[in-house]
Amino acid sequence: MADLRLESDRDISLVGHLEEFSARVSLVLLVLVCITVALSQRVESLLLQWLEVLAPCTSCMVVFEPGAWIGLRWTTAIVCAGILTLPLVVHQAVAFASPALLPGERRRLRVGLVGTATIGLTVGLMFGWIGAPWVYAKAMQTVDQTGLVLALDAVNLVQLTLAMMWILALLGAAAGASLGAGALGRLDRERVVTWRWRVSLPVVLLIVGSTWATTNDLRWPLAIGSALFLELPLLPWRRAAPRTFPTVLDQEGGRRRLLVVDCACDGAFGVPTTAPEGVFGHHTAKGLCARLSERTGLLERVQNGAASDVVIVGCSGSPLPQRFKEALASTGASLRGLDLRHVEHRRPSIQPHSMTIQRDLALAAMVDPWSAEAARERTQRALERYDGEVVFGSLPASMATNKVWLEHDPR
Repeated sequence: MADLRLESDRDISLVGHLEEFSARVSLVLLVLVCITVALSQRVESLLLQWLEVLAPCTSCMVVFEPGAWIGLRWTTAIVCAGILTLPLVVHQAVAFASPALLPGERRRLRVGLVGTATIGLTVGLMFGWIGAPWVYAKAMQTVDQTGLVLALDAVNLVQLTLAMMWILALLGAAAGASLGAGALGRLDRERVVTWRWRVSLPVVLLIVGSTWATTNDLRWPLAIGSALFLELPLLPWRRAAPRTFPTVLDQEGGRRRLLVVDCACDGAFGVPTTAPEGVFGHHTAKGLCARLSERTGLLERVQNGAASDVVIVGCSGSPLPQRFKEALASTGASLRGLDLRHVEHRRPSIQPHSMTIQRDLALAAMVDPWSAEAARERTQRALERYDGEVVFGSLPASMATNKVWLEHDPR
């Protein structure tokens, strides 16, 4: 599918985007620096409290390099400041990306960033306060059984714990994002491959690159293990079919997906009582011409369902704004209309039941994507299910509510 262009999109140069991006990043960095400086005055007490939890013994903790302890204090202050700055990072990321996103995409981005950040923080903090002390205590028991005297460098212990917290936080956030995307229907056998390249691979590279000096000989086993772990949440959707509109073959054998839009034209047309048969996608609207939100919602349905044809029931499609037509064309979908409003306006009153039958007959008689012969057979089958009176030929000046109209008699 082509790149989507929204009605509300504005042409902004690359320099303009870079200026906005740099301004938002500068704000985040400024807040991060301020919080880091503020925390640096009290971070040592927090670090000592954490060491009491981490240390498997009180007598075996030493600091071999006093200068490294000073560096650890600043590292801890930066980590704490980064955690406190996360809400601002999420807000700035959503605000920067929002103008180019559909409403559903914007909502998923906001929920996804908040959810993955929460999962990552929870996993990292639980390991730092519960998992790591348990692991070190078990290691201490093993050392005691050998009769060796243990001496632990406090700086290395905290650095190792921070590295493990970082790794587990990234893995937890990425796994949570994969599960959430799959549950929301955003993963299938086609999108799983893209997800591996756009999410799993960058996370693995980030883990290896950011812990290169800490993991030493474990970096490549860590990379392989991380890749295998991130593959687990994708397994349920490796063979899932894409959630698109029903696919039909046109007269040339091409795949087409048709979306029928029942637009009430702000009350001038009304809405049929039921959706069309299963070979069509279906969407309802109160008035596309007058409501930008409904047109944007239709664009989202077209994109999510990979529609190739959009069929407006009430009008011919010409009253729609030109920018909307351009936005729809950017998705790769064509636009046409059945123009049934002119038929319904010849009745004494708008009857949803007759409108539904009239729409279904018009869809059955539609030549493209089907051939003329296939359309004739479809129309015959539709007429067999209808026991009312059908008017053939030119459109009469008036019609009773129990009659429907077809231009050509398929029999």
